[in-house]
Amino acid sequence: MEVILLESFDRLGQIGDIVKVKNGFARNYLIPQKKALRANKENKDKFLKIKNDLLEKDKKIIEDSKLTLKQIEKKEIIFIRNASDNGQLYGSVSPKDIANYFNEKKISIKPSNINLHSSIKKIGIYDLNVKLHADVGCNLKINVATSEENAKKQKIEAESLAKKPNESTKAVDKDKTDDENESTVKSIDKISEGTDKTKKVTTDSDNVTRDVNMEKAANLEKLKETKISSIEEKE
Repeated sequence: MEVILLESFDRLGQIGDIVKVKNGFARNYLIPQKKALRANKENKDKFLKIKNDLLEKDKKIIEDSKLTLKQIEKKEIIFIRNASDNGQLYGSVSPKDIANYFNEKKISIKPSNINLHSSIKKIGIYDLNVKLHADVGCNLKINVATSEENAKKQKIEAESLAKKPNESTKAVDKDKTDDENESTVKSIDKISEGTDKTKKVTTDSDNVTRDVNMEKAANLEKLKETKISSIEEKE
């Protein structure tokens, strides 16, 4: 089904875009929630009349979302929960729990604005994404622990693990540089060795040529002497 979007959607489109979606998604969500209209001639004319109001409303939502984002983007989210010895939670932490956490701090965020990358059923530090508008969102971390002290330990361990890959990368880069330097030295040595061999071959070749020329000269001298002796005997 083709619909006209009345709101901006991440990966779907902006206000006024005509997009094709599944029938069920349009009938059960977009149209009843007044987030889209069927893309027929009547609704296209209707959209043109309300377009400016929708854009102004969207602009206000973006501004409010950015203000909310400033309130939460640097917040440390800690949840204290009971858990078994192996760290399994007695329950789980849901988007609704996180929304309530913010609401208690007078920050209005809906559960639908919160996206978890994985289920939170054990203690640990998890990534989550808060999407307040198609164009406004941020990534946060939630620290789930059995006590404030354990939460601090988990944070320190996570930061330590985050640094190790960087140190490992530096070590690899250093080894790579050392190998490249060693390779360069070997190449220079080979070039130098090759040059010395070339010089030696050239010198040996020059010596052979000189010896051949001297031998030829000696033979010519002997031939000359022989001819002179022959002429003298005849006389």
